Amino acid sequence: EGWLQVSYDPLLGVRRSQLYAARLDVRVFRTASECIAAAKADGRQLWVTDLSQEAAPLCAHAAGEPALPRLAVVVGSEGAGVSKTMLAAADRRVFLPMCGFTESLNVSVAAALVLQRLLDRRDASGAPFGALPAAEAAALRARWYADLARSEEQLQLFLELATRGGAEPYLDTRRPEAFREEQRAGGKRTAARRRAFEGEAGGEQGP
Repeated sequence: EGWLQVSYDPLLGVRRSQLYAARLDVRVFRTASECIAAAKADGRQLWVTDLSQEAAPLCAHAAGEPALPRLAVVVGSEGAGVSKTMLAAADRRVFLPMCGFTESLNVSVAAALVLQRLLDRRDASGAPFGALPAAEAAALRARWYADLARSEEQLQLFLELATRGGAEPYLDTRRPEAFREEQRAGGKRTAARRRAFEGEAGGEQGP
């Protein structure tokens, strides 16, 4: 009771991450100092990736360790890393323990792994999922649901869902088998069309 049953939307399932990425709030700061001041004003600790001897490994949550604070995570380029200004302001310097012969990761891979490790630590600590202030969570739901709706009927359904506290956390990335079969069939049709096109293009070429 309290949750609306929303039917599975194959298109939304496929493009969910793309849709969410397009709706991230992006703020641009002229200097690192401005960024640091904004993060501190928002009550965030700065956790900065670093490969110096002062950095601590970003490992799984340890027993007795407090839950994660409100964070701003800073990652730098693979070669130069983060700026000295960011390092000086860091509340904590962290690095990802790695195996094998690779010494570093590009910034997009490093950012993804750091965020996943932080999510794992949050889950291990027993912290609630999506623990945003109620007003902030409600504003995000109303905005996202309005953007994701593809019809007036779906919009009304989503907005009603928002008034009931939102959808359950999307934690299971597995797809229904019927959807997976449809995707496999679509992939085969696309490959067949590509082969046919390449064959026609090759046949038009002279010796």
